[in-house]
Amino acid sequence: MLQRKQSLFLLLAAICGALTFLFPVDTFMRGDQTFIFRTTGLFNSEGTPITDATAKVPFAILLGVLSALLVGIIFMYNNRMRQLRITRMVNLLVMAILVFLFITDNSIRAYLEQGGVVENSFGLGAILPLLMVVFTLLAERGIRKDEALVKGMDRLR
Repeated sequence: MLQRKQSLFLLLAAICGALTFLFPVDTFMRGDQTFIFRTTGLFNSEGTPITDATAKVPFAILLGVLSALLVGIIFMYNNRMRQLRITRMVNLLVMAILVFLFITDNSIRAYLEQGGVVENSFGLGAILPLLMVVFTLLAERGIRKDEALVKGMDRLR
């Protein structure tokens, strides 16, 4: 039963969660200085972490755990209701992480604006959690369709 399309959607969501470590969430430019906000923290252009503006939420750890959980959900195909509940829970957690990610991004921007005008450009790390939400919603829809199909077959017996 691993060939179901919701397994593919769950795997794509897990891959998106893992890729958030590689790409910046936002890049800030203040004059000739460049600051890069990643899920692991805020760094200057040389890669040195800036300890004054640390993230209050451990995004890297949470996204890593949720990515591993998404891979684990794929193997829960025997119990579709549990699979559906955990998928919904993961989806809500990813949405919460996304909200806190943008709140943190705004607070970092406000911190950096104390030193002058700041321009920013969002990176792929900001889009990947959105894709995680979409893929988990598609997986949830597929799980519900499978459950409806099985219940329909039980009625025919």
